Amino acid sequence: MTTRGPSAGAEAGRAHRDPASWHPVALVEVEVDAPPSPHCDHLNPGDREWIEVLKQGQVVGVVEAVAGEDGLPPLLREELARSFADVTPAPRKRLPDADLPKATVVVPTICQNPAELVRTVDSLVSLDYPDFEIILVDNRSGPDRAPLPTFSDARRVRVVVEPRRGISAARNRGSASAAGDIVAFTDDDVVVKQDWLRVIGTRFAQDPKLDAIGGLVLPAELDTEPQLWFEEFYGGFSRSFRAETFSIERLRGTDDLFPYAPARFGAGCNMAFRRSTLEEIGGFDSSLVTGTPAKGGEDLAMFIELITRGGTLAFEPAALIWHSHRRTEREFMRQVFSYGTGLTAMYTAIISRHPQHLIELIRRIPAGIRLLIRPRGVRSASRTPSYPRRALVYQLLGMAYGPVAYARSVIRNRNSP
Repeated sequence: MTTRGPSAGAEAGRAHRDPASWHPVALVEVEVDAPPSPHCDHLNPGDREWIEVLKQGQVVGVVEAVAGEDGLPPLLREELARSFADVTPAPRKRLPDADLPKATVVVPTICQNPAELVRTVDSLVSLDYPDFEIILVDNRSGPDRAPLPTFSDARRVRVVVEPRRGISAARNRGSASAAGDIVAFTDDDVVVKQDWLRVIGTRFAQDPKLDAIGGLVLPAELDTEPQLWFEEFYGGFSRSFRAETFSIERLRGTDDLFPYAPARFGAGCNMAFRRSTLEEIGGFDSSLVTGTPAKGGEDLAMFIELITRGGTLAFEPAALIWHSHRRTEREFMRQVFSYGTGLTAMYTAIISRHPQHLIELIRRIPAGIRLLIRPRGVRSASRTPSYPRRALVYQLLGMAYGPVAYARSVIRNRNSP
């Protein structure tokens, strides 16, 4: 049994807080098919713990538990083993290093939090992969930008500059500079599991028809209430723990929202493509994403474009990263508004390029409404969802603004040098 979080700072202040106030949530890993390990000493009676259930070393689900006098309930392992008895991770074959494709990892950054950026790069430097490069795309503009922080192994990191604002422009610059046959993208506020890239490279090597892969994203910590709200409101970045393969032929008629459902294929902070696929599609839409009025949606737009062209996507839960969510209520609400804006801006973008998407989206409106109003308790592992109900209002306001935001973004993009 291992534990991530609460962070040292959160734990230090914990004893001074009112028992009825917010307490950080510990993230505890429990391997149900391994011998029991000692309980976590720092758990206090009554504390909420999120249990990441592992089988054969892979996360297969997340449940919530409450710590007792001796930590986690003694029978928890048996209960989890019964609950997940029918869940079997896909078999993993370790390929020889020579069979894995050369890879490039692209990390766009505006260096808003240098410490998090260092943490991300340090985790990438430690990847278990034979032939890869790290490209850090400095997406800050202006000659007076501060130097990037120092990394533990700067020799593994190549820095390129993309002064044009927006993560799409940064990703496109990174992929254009890439030497790898596969290009993996992540953000500057994550930690990657040591075998993250090997899992991705293996999946590409085993399936020559595969164009792209999305991976599992779990919270790095739940130190603040807004970080928990993100998991409760959205179900986090990932809503599945099953390995899946997506294509028009495989899923037509089986999913009411396919291929337009957000988060079905993965998230922009954990995705990888064959470089030839990115070149064929023409890269990410620079009129979308953070850093533009449209505020996001470029990852889903890319996935939809790939699928409707007849491509094949995979979701691979063994390709795991941990993401640090927004820590304050203001940041969370801004994020909710931005995600709503980015979603409908993205729909506007794909309709403007291919008008036939409009008919398909209209057909999916009832399913989309059901997704928006689904009960709060089914979105995540949380037993008692606590996110503010006004978050839905912020999301709807953002969605209403999305088409206008996309138009503004296109105009600004055309006027950019």
